[in-house]
Amino acid sequence: MRGQLEESLRQYHAGRGFVLYESFPLLTNDPTVLFTNATITPFKQFFENQLPTPHNYALIQRCLRVGGGAGGVGTAHHDPNYSSLFDMFGCGLFNHSYLAAVAYFIDMLCHAGLPKEKLRFVVPAKSAFAPALLLAGVAETDIVTINENGEFWQDWRFGKDGLIGKGLTAVFARDNRTVVSAAEMASEPLSFVEIGNLIHIYGRTRGENVLPIPHEGFDVGIGMGRLLIALGNKTLYELTPLLELVKIVSAYLGMLGCKNVEPGTLRVLTDHLCSVGALVQEGVRPGNKLQAFVLRKLIRSFLESLWLSVGHATSSADLVSAFMRMYAPECSTIAVGLISAEERSLIETLRRGRALLVKNPSLTPETLMGTYGVRLQLLYLVT
Repeated sequence: MRGQLEESLRQYHAGRGFVLYESFPLLTNDPTVLFTNATITPFKQFFENQLPTPHNYALIQRCLRVGGGAGGVGTAHHDPNYSSLFDMFGCGLFNHSYLAAVAYFIDMLCHAGLPKEKLRFVVPAKSAFAPALLLAGVAETDIVTINENGEFWQDWRFGKDGLIGKGLTAVFARDNRTVVSAAEMASEPLSFVEIGNLIHIYGRTRGENVLPIPHEGFDVGIGMGRLLIALGNKTLYELTPLLELVKIVSAYLGMLGCKNVEPGTLRVLTDHLCSVGALVQEGVRPGNKLQAFVLRKLIRSFLESLWLSVGHATSSADLVSAFMRMYAPECSTIAVGLISAEERSLIETLRRGRALLVKNPSLTPETLMGTYGVRLQLLYLVT
Protein backbone atom coordinates (compact mmCIF):
# COMPACT_ATOMS: atom_id res chain seq x y z
CA MET A 1 0.00 0.00 0.00
CA ARG A 2 2.85 2.38 0.82
CA GLY A 3 4.41 1.96 -2.62
CA GLN A 4 1.09 2.54 -4.39
CA LEU A 5 0.42 5.66 -2.34
CA GLU A 6 3.87 7.09 -3.07
CA GLU A 7 3.53 6.44 -6.79
CA SER A 8 0.04 7.95 -6.82
CA LEU A 9 1.34 11.17 -5.23
CA ARG A 10 4.24 11.35 -7.67
CA GLN A 11 1.95 10.93 -10.67
CA TYR A 12 -0.52 13.47 -9.30
CA HIS A 13 2.19 16.12 -9.13
CA ALA A 14 3.97 15.16 -12.33
CA GLY A 15 0.67 15.61 -14.16
CA ARG A 16 0.43 19.14 -12.77
CA GLY A 17 3.86 20.21 -13.88
CA PHE A 18 5.73 19.82 -10.59
CA VAL A 19 9.41 18.91 -10.84
CA LEU A 20 9.92 15.62 -8.98
CA TYR A 21 13.02 15.05 -6.85
CA GLU A 22 14.51 12.00 -5.18
CA SER A 23 15.08 11.98 -1.43
CA PHE A 24 18.11 13.98 -0.30
CA PRO A 25 20.59 12.57 2.28
CA LEU A 26 19.82 12.89 5.98
CA LEU A 27 23.11 14.74 6.39
CA THR A 28 22.78 18.29 5.13
CA ASN A 29 24.97 21.32 4.53
CA ASP A 30 22.35 23.53 6.16
CA PRO A 31 24.13 25.00 9.22
CA THR A 32 20.87 25.60 11.09
CA VAL A 33 19.94 21.91 11.43
CA LEU A 34 21.82 18.69 12.09
CA PHE A 35 19.76 16.59 9.73
CA THR A 36 17.24 16.94 6.95
CA ASN A 37 14.20 17.24 9.21
CA ALA A 38 11.59 18.41 6.69
CA THR A 39 11.06 18.47 2.95
CA ILE A 40 11.73 22.20 2.84
CA THR A 41 15.31 21.78 4.10
CA PRO A 42 16.93 21.17 0.68
CA PHE A 43 14.81 23.89 -0.96
CA LYS A 44 15.23 26.90 1.30
CA GLN A 45 17.20 28.68 -1.42
CA PHE A 46 14.08 28.65 -3.62
CA PHE A 47 12.47 31.04 -1.16
CA GLU A 48 15.53 32.94 0.04
CA ASN A 49 17.58 33.62 -3.09
CA GLN A 50 16.93 35.78 -6.13
CA LEU A 51 18.27 32.94 -8.25
CA PRO A 52 17.40 30.34 -9.24
CA THR A 53 13.85 31.28 -10.16
CA PRO A 54 11.82 28.76 -8.14
CA HIS A 55 9.63 26.12 -9.67
CA ASN A 56 6.96 23.99 -8.06
CA TYR A 57 8.58 20.84 -6.73
CA ALA A 58 7.55 17.62 -5.00
CA LEU A 59 9.37 14.74 -3.32
CA ILE A 60 9.18 12.06 -0.67
CA GLN A 61 12.00 12.78 1.76
CA ARG A 62 13.56 10.69 4.50
CA CYS A 63 13.65 12.86 7.64
CA LEU A 64 15.06 12.59 11.14
CA ARG A 65 13.92 14.55 14.19
CA VAL A 66 15.42 13.94 17.61
CA GLY A 67 14.52 17.15 19.43
CA GLY A 68 12.67 20.41 19.26
CA GLY A 69 8.96 21.07 19.37
CA ALA A 70 8.01 18.10 17.20
CA GLY A 71 9.27 15.46 19.65
CA GLY A 72 12.33 13.93 21.28
CA VAL A 73 14.13 10.63 21.71
CA GLY A 74 11.45 9.31 24.07
CA THR A 75 8.30 10.58 22.38
CA ALA A 76 7.45 7.20 20.85
CA HIS A 77 6.95 5.85 24.38
CA HIS A 78 3.69 7.75 24.88
CA ASP A 79 2.73 8.48 21.26
CA PRO A 80 1.92 5.36 19.19
CA ASN A 81 2.03 7.42 15.99
CA TYR A 82 5.47 9.00 16.50
CA SER A 83 8.72 7.96 14.86
CA SER A 84 11.98 9.93 14.92
CA LEU A 85 12.83 8.65 11.44
CA PHE A 86 10.07 9.01 8.88
CA ASP A 87 9.22 9.62 5.24
CA MET A 88 7.58 12.94 4.46
CA PHE A 89 5.82 13.95 1.29
CA GLY A 90 6.47 17.60 0.57
CA CYS A 91 6.17 20.18 -2.13
CA GLY A 92 6.67 23.87 -2.80
CA LEU A 93 4.04 26.07 -4.43
CA PHE A 94 4.91 29.43 -5.96
CA ASN A 95 2.68 32.07 -7.56
CA HIS A 96 -0.34 30.67 -5.77
CA SER A 97 -3.02 32.61 -3.89
CA TYR A 98 -4.29 31.34 -0.54
CA LEU A 99 -7.43 30.08 -2.26
CA ALA A 100 -5.47 28.22 -4.95
CA ALA A 101 -3.06 26.73 -2.42
CA VAL A 102 -5.86 25.58 -0.11
CA ALA A 103 -7.87 24.13 -3.01
CA TYR A 104 -4.78 22.20 -4.18
CA PHE A 105 -4.08 20.95 -0.64
CA ILE A 106 -7.60 19.60 -0.15
CA ASP A 107 -7.73 18.05 -3.63
CA MET A 108 -4.38 16.34 -3.07
CA LEU A 109 -5.49 14.89 0.29
CA CYS A 110 -8.68 13.59 -1.31
CA HIS A 111 -6.65 12.12 -4.18
CA ALA A 112 -4.57 10.28 -1.55
CA GLY A 113 -7.78 8.67 -0.32
CA LEU A 114 -8.94 10.87 2.56
CA PRO A 115 -12.65 11.79 2.30
CA LYS A 116 -13.17 15.55 2.45
CA GLU A 117 -15.90 15.19 5.07
CA LYS A 118 -13.38 13.53 7.39
CA LEU A 119 -10.93 16.44 7.27
CA ARG A 120 -10.64 19.06 10.01
CA PHE A 121 -8.37 22.10 9.88
CA VAL A 122 -6.53 24.04 12.59
CA VAL A 123 -5.69 27.55 11.37
CA PRO A 124 -4.06 30.70 12.74
CA ALA A 125 -6.53 33.29 13.98
CA LYS A 126 -6.92 36.34 11.74
CA SER A 127 -5.25 34.66 8.78
CA ALA A 128 -6.39 34.17 5.19
CA PHE A 129 -6.58 30.40 5.65
CA ALA A 130 -10.07 30.25 7.18
CA PRO A 131 -11.76 32.31 4.43
CA ALA A 132 -9.96 30.21 1.79
CA LEU A 133 -11.17 27.00 3.42
CA LEU A 134 -14.74 28.26 3.48
CA LEU A 135 -14.53 29.19 -0.20
CA ALA A 136 -13.17 25.70 -0.89
CA GLY A 137 -16.32 24.20 0.59
CA VAL A 138 -15.10 23.29 4.09
CA ALA A 139 -17.80 23.65 6.75
CA GLU A 140 -17.20 26.33 9.36
CA THR A 141 -17.65 23.69 12.08
CA ASP A 142 -14.65 21.81 10.65
CA ILE A 143 -12.30 24.78 11.14
CA VAL A 144 -10.67 25.55 14.49
CA THR A 145 -8.57 28.66 15.12
CA ILE A 146 -5.58 29.00 17.44
CA ASN A 147 -3.72 32.07 18.68
CA GLU A 148 -0.38 30.54 19.62
CA ASN A 149 1.70 27.42 19.19
CA GLY A 150 0.84 24.49 21.41
CA GLU A 151 -0.14 20.96 20.46
CA PHE A 152 -0.78 22.46 17.03
CA TRP A 153 1.39 25.13 15.49
CA GLN A 154 0.47 28.32 13.71
CA ASP A 155 3.92 29.94 13.55
CA TRP A 156 6.70 28.07 11.78
CA ARG A 157 10.43 28.80 11.87
CA PHE A 158 12.88 26.84 9.77
CA GLY A 159 16.18 27.16 11.58
CA LYS A 160 17.79 30.02 13.50
CA ASP A 161 17.63 33.25 11.48
CA GLY A 162 15.83 31.30 8.78
CA LEU A 163 12.54 31.20 6.93
CA ILE A 164 9.35 31.98 8.79
CA GLY A 165 5.73 31.28 7.96
CA LYS A 166 2.19 30.72 9.17
CA GLY A 167 0.34 27.54 8.42
CA LEU A 168 -2.67 25.35 8.84
CA THR A 169 -2.78 21.73 9.98
CA ALA A 170 -4.99 19.09 8.39
CA VAL A 171 -6.43 16.49 10.77
CA PHE A 172 -8.22 13.27 9.86
CA ALA A 173 -11.28 12.59 12.04
CA ARG A 174 -12.16 8.94 12.53
CA ASP A 175 -15.76 9.84 13.42
CA ASN A 176 -18.18 12.58 12.40
CA ARG A 177 -18.43 14.48 15.66
CA THR A 178 -18.27 18.26 15.65
CA VAL A 179 -14.90 19.54 16.77
CA VAL A 180 -15.00 21.91 19.72
CA SER A 181 -11.35 22.90 20.02
CA ALA A 182 -7.78 22.07 19.04
CA ALA A 183 -7.26 20.84 22.61
CA GLU A 184 -10.00 18.25 22.13
CA MET A 185 -8.26 16.88 19.04
CA ALA A 186 -4.84 16.92 20.69
CA SER A 187 -6.16 14.95 23.66
CA GLU A 188 -7.49 12.15 21.42
CA PRO A 189 -4.70 11.36 18.92
CA LEU A 190 -6.22 7.99 18.05
CA SER A 191 -9.51 9.63 17.05
CA PHE A 192 -7.96 12.68 15.40
CA VAL A 193 -4.86 11.91 13.32
CA GLU A 194 -2.67 14.89 12.46
CA ILE A 195 -1.88 14.53 8.75
CA GLY A 196 0.21 17.47 7.62
CA ASN A 197 0.61 21.18 7.05
CA LEU A 198 0.21 23.90 4.45
CA ILE A 199 2.47 26.81 5.38
CA HIS A 200 2.69 30.25 3.82
CA ILE A 201 6.40 31.17 3.80
CA TYR A 202 6.52 34.97 3.83
CA GLY A 203 9.85 36.09 5.31
CA ARG A 204 12.97 35.26 7.25
CA THR A 205 14.10 36.19 10.71
CA ARG A 206 17.21 38.08 11.67
CA GLY A 207 17.34 38.47 15.40
CA GLU A 208 14.02 39.98 16.40
CA ASN A 209 13.33 41.32 12.93
CA VAL A 210 11.39 39.74 10.07
CA LEU A 211 12.80 40.49 6.63
CA PRO A 212 11.07 40.05 3.26
CA ILE A 213 12.21 37.24 0.95
CA PRO A 214 12.49 37.26 -2.84
CA HIS A 215 9.95 34.48 -3.37
CA GLU A 216 7.01 33.99 -1.07
CA GLY A 217 5.35 30.63 -1.45
CA PHE A 218 3.66 27.69 0.24
CA ASP A 219 5.34 24.67 1.77
CA VAL A 220 3.48 21.39 2.16
CA GLY A 221 4.62 18.67 4.55
CA ILE A 222 2.72 15.42 5.10
CA GLY A 223 3.96 12.39 6.97
CA MET A 224 3.56 9.32 4.77
CA GLY A 225 3.05 7.27 7.90
CA ARG A 226 0.25 9.58 8.98
CA LEU A 227 -1.55 9.04 5.67
CA LEU A 228 -1.21 5.28 6.05
CA ILE A 229 -2.46 5.47 9.65
CA ALA A 230 -5.60 7.27 8.51
CA LEU A 231 -6.18 5.06 5.49
CA GLY A 232 -5.51 1.83 7.36
CA ASN A 233 -7.25 2.71 10.63
CA LYS A 234 -4.19 1.59 12.58
CA THR A 235 -1.44 3.13 14.67
CA LEU A 236 2.00 3.65 13.15
CA TYR A 237 3.63 0.64 14.82
CA GLU A 238 0.81 -1.62 13.63
CA LEU A 239 1.86 -0.95 10.04
CA THR A 240 4.48 -2.79 8.04
CA PRO A 241 7.48 -2.57 8.21
CA LEU A 242 7.45 -1.21 11.79
CA LEU A 243 5.12 -3.99 12.94
CA GLU A 244 7.60 -6.66 11.85
CA LEU A 245 10.46 -4.81 13.54
CA VAL A 246 8.48 -4.51 16.78
CA LYS A 247 7.93 -8.27 16.67
CA ILE A 248 11.69 -8.84 16.50
CA VAL A 249 12.24 -6.66 19.58
CA SER A 250 9.35 -8.30 21.44
CA ALA A 251 10.58 -11.81 20.64
CA TYR A 252 14.09 -10.96 21.86
CA LEU A 253 12.82 -9.59 25.16
CA GLY A 254 10.65 -12.67 25.53
CA MET A 255 13.71 -14.90 25.13
CA LEU A 256 15.31 -12.99 28.01
CA GLY A 257 12.33 -13.72 30.21
CA CYS A 258 10.63 -10.33 29.94
CA LYS A 259 6.89 -10.85 30.00
CA ASN A 260 4.23 -8.27 29.14
CA VAL A 261 6.66 -5.55 28.09
CA GLU A 262 4.70 -2.33 27.73
CA PRO A 263 4.05 -1.27 24.12
CA GLY A 264 5.72 2.10 24.70
CA THR A 265 9.03 0.42 25.50
CA LEU A 266 8.81 -1.73 22.36
CA ARG A 267 8.12 1.38 20.29
CA VAL A 268 11.08 3.30 21.75
CA LEU A 269 13.49 0.42 21.17
CA THR A 270 12.25 0.01 17.60
CA ASP A 271 12.35 3.75 16.97
CA HIS A 272 15.93 4.06 18.23
CA LEU A 273 17.23 1.12 16.21
CA CYS A 274 15.63 2.49 13.02
CA SER A 275 17.30 5.87 13.56
CA VAL A 276 20.64 4.28 14.42
CA GLY A 277 20.50 2.12 11.30
CA ALA A 278 19.71 5.11 9.09
CA LEU A 279 22.60 7.16 10.47
CA VAL A 280 25.04 4.28 10.16
CA GLN A 281 23.91 3.84 6.55
CA GLU A 282 24.91 7.44 5.89
CA GLY A 283 28.34 7.04 7.39
CA VAL A 284 27.79 8.61 10.83
CA ARG A 285 29.78 7.10 13.70
CA PRO A 286 29.33 7.75 17.45
CA GLY A 287 31.20 10.72 18.88
CA ASN A 288 30.83 13.78 21.06
CA LYS A 289 29.94 16.45 18.52
CA LEU A 290 27.03 17.28 16.23
CA GLN A 291 25.59 14.31 14.28
CA ALA A 292 28.03 11.90 15.91
CA PHE A 293 26.77 12.90 19.34
CA VAL A 294 23.15 12.38 18.26
CA LEU A 295 24.02 8.85 17.18
CA ARG A 296 25.74 8.18 20.50
CA LYS A 297 22.75 9.61 22.37
CA LEU A 298 20.36 7.34 20.44
CA ILE A 299 22.49 4.27 21.12
CA ARG A 300 22.80 5.11 24.82
CA SER A 301 19.05 5.72 25.10
CA PHE A 302 18.40 2.39 23.36
CA LEU A 303 20.71 0.56 25.76
CA GLU A 304 19.23 2.23 28.82
CA SER A 305 15.67 1.34 27.78
CA LEU A 306 16.70 -2.23 26.98
CA TRP A 307 18.61 -2.81 30.21
CA LEU A 308 15.90 -1.29 32.39
CA SER A 309 13.39 -3.64 30.76
CA VAL A 310 15.60 -6.69 31.27
CA GLY A 311 16.71 -5.66 34.76
CA HIS A 312 20.46 -5.86 34.12
CA ALA A 313 23.07 -4.85 31.58
CA THR A 314 23.16 -7.38 28.75
CA SER A 315 24.61 -7.70 25.29
CA SER A 316 22.24 -6.54 22.56
CA ALA A 317 24.30 -8.02 19.70
CA ASP A 318 21.78 -10.74 18.81
CA LEU A 319 18.88 -8.28 18.84
CA VAL A 320 20.73 -5.67 16.78
CA SER A 321 21.88 -8.29 14.29
CA ALA A 322 18.36 -9.70 13.78
CA PHE A 323 16.85 -6.23 13.57
CA MET A 324 19.36 -4.86 11.09
CA ARG A 325 19.21 -7.93 8.87
CA MET A 326 15.61 -6.99 8.17
CA TYR A 327 15.92 -3.20 8.36
CA ALA A 328 19.35 -2.34 6.93
CA PRO A 329 21.23 -5.56 6.03
CA GLU A 330 24.12 -3.76 4.34
CA CYS A 331 25.19 -2.16 7.63
CA SER A 332 24.22 -4.93 10.06
CA THR A 333 27.78 -5.93 10.98
CA ILE A 334 28.88 -2.31 11.41
CA ALA A 335 25.86 -1.47 13.58
CA VAL A 336 26.46 -4.48 15.84
CA GLY A 337 30.10 -3.47 16.31
CA LEU A 338 29.30 0.18 17.05
CA ILE A 339 26.57 -0.61 19.57
CA SER A 340 28.72 -3.27 21.24
CA ALA A 341 31.50 -0.71 21.68
CA GLU A 342 29.04 1.75 23.21
CA GLU A 343 27.81 -1.00 25.53
CA ARG A 344 31.30 -1.56 26.89
CA SER A 345 31.85 2.16 27.34
CA LEU A 346 28.53 2.66 29.11
CA ILE A 347 29.14 -0.29 31.44
CA GLU A 348 32.49 1.17 32.47
CA THR A 349 30.85 4.55 33.05
CA LEU A 350 28.19 2.92 35.24
CA ARG A 351 30.82 1.05 37.23
CA ARG A 352 32.71 4.28 37.91
CA GLY A 353 29.50 5.98 38.95
CA ARG A 354 28.57 3.11 41.24
CA ALA A 355 32.01 3.12 42.87
CA LEU A 356 31.65 6.86 43.44
CA LEU A 357 28.23 6.33 45.02
CA VAL A 358 29.64 3.64 47.36
CA LYS A 359 32.30 6.07 48.56
CA ASN A 360 29.82 8.94 48.90
CA PRO A 361 26.26 7.61 49.43
CA SER A 362 24.93 11.16 49.87
CA LEU A 363 25.42 12.00 46.18
CA THR A 364 22.18 13.16 44.63
CA PRO A 365 20.74 11.80 41.37
CA GLU A 366 21.25 15.27 39.89
CA THR A 367 24.98 15.18 40.70
CA LEU A 368 25.35 11.73 39.14
CA MET A 369 23.51 12.84 36.04
CA GLY A 370 25.61 15.99 35.76
CA THR A 371 28.89 14.14 36.30
CA TYR A 372 28.32 10.92 34.40
CA GLY A 373 25.20 11.55 32.37
CA VAL A 374 23.42 8.47 33.73
CA ARG A 375 20.31 7.91 35.79
CA LEU A 376 20.64 6.56 39.33
CA GLN A 377 18.65 3.40 38.63
CA LEU A 378 21.09 2.43 35.88
CA LEU A 379 23.93 2.08 38.38
CA TYR A 380 22.32 -1.02 39.88
CA LEU A 381 22.16 -2.80 36.51
CA VAL A 382 25.90 -3.57 36.49
CA THR A 383 28.08 -5.60 38.83
